[in-house]
This record gives sequence, C-alpha cells and structure tokens, in this order.
Amino acid sequence: MFSLIKKKIHIIHNIYIKNRFFLKKKSYSMDKEDLNILNFFKNKKDGFYVDVGCFHPINRNNTHLLYMNNWRGINIDISQFSIDLFNFLRPDDLNYKCAISEKKQNVKIFFQKELSQLSTTNEEQANKVFQGRIKTKVMQAYTLNEILENSKYCNREIDLLDIDVEGADYKVLLGLNFEKYNPKLICIEIHNQDIHNDEIYKFLKNKGYQHIWSGVFSHLFKNSS
Repeated sequence: MFSLIKKKIHIIHNIYIKNRFFLKKKSYSMDKEDLNILNFFKNKKDGFYVDVGCFHPINRNNTHLLYMNNWRGINIDISQFSIDLFNFLRPDDLNYKCAISEKKQNVKIFFQKELSQLSTTNEEQANKVFQGRIKTKVMQAYTLNEILENSKYCNREIDLLDIDVEGADYKVLLGLNFEKYNPKLICIEIHNQDIHNDEIYKFLKNKGYQHIWSGVFSHLFKNSS
C-alpha cells in the first residue's frame, strides 16, 4: 500500500510540479515538431497516432497537442515510469512497456536512468551520445505490426507515426506493414547530418514519402500517394 502511494506521489510531482502541467504552452515538443504536425493535419479531429519512444506525456512530447484535440493512439517506451505517466495522464490511450524492433526478439537496452530520452537498443549510439556510466538490461522487443495487430486499431490506418528511439529508428520502420497501416505523416529522428544519404531517408523515399520539414534531429515525411 505504501509503495503504491509513493508511486502516485512520484507521478503527480513529475507531472504537476516538475513539468508544470497547468502552465499551458504553445508547443510541447523539443523543436516545435508538434506545431508543424498540427499545421499539416489542420483541424482534423479524432486522429490516430503511434508514438514509439514516447518518453513523457508533456515534456518534449510531439503528441500532447493532438491528444488535447481529441486524437487517441498508442504510446510505447522501454521505461516503466514513462508508461506509468502515460497511464495516469492519458488513460484513453494504449500504453505499452516494451522495445520495438524489426523482429520479435530479446534485445539489450542501453540507458543511464529509468526516465530518460537517452535510452536505446543501439550500442554504437549509446557509446557516442551517453556521458558517464552506461547501464544495460535485456527486454522483449516486438515489431510494430505485432503491437498494432493485437490492438483495437488493427484495421485502422495511422495518421501520425512518431519515432524517437535514439538510433534504432530504422528497425522500427522495418517492422511495419506500410501497405496496411499507410501512415499519412511520419516524424522520425535522423542523426546523420547528410540526411539524403541516410538509410531512413532512402527507405521512406522508396515507400513514396516526401521530406517536408526538418528540426535539429526530427524530420517530417508526408505520404505522397
């Protein structure tokens, strides 16, 4: 009982005090990705998003404004505390703790603390970006197809696919049936400064996507079909 109360206090402190939930912002993203996403979809209501590497429901989040506009979707992260936060603040979403990859398998996770944007299945990216001691753990990974096929959204196309998994983003794309789920807009991180020669850019271009916006790390691709 005490542990549940402590957990609830931790969640409330993180949302309402640390991240000032009641202080409304124009943008909740790191680089105003959410404003560009809203502009793309104009006044669309009841949209469907999938957020892989969701991290936090309001801090540096690309889908909070969509949720406030009556969108709903699926949020996925490898951190249990991240999912606890989403379950608390977005009970109408489906929130899953797991890794996403190109196939169902056990994967090694590289991280420094339980709630952090800097967690990945890509060891090279961890060694490049992380500072200090790197922790590891093994976790079950699923494909995005498996998550979608076993959800209430199994027959619905994706409006926004948001991917931020620190260097393992390409593997997430490989595990999605594009013909069935046909995302209208994809927001994805590319760490290669020459994005036109990056495997993600080439993959999406081959799928018929057009690059329409870039931030520092995030890039938007629209479905041109």
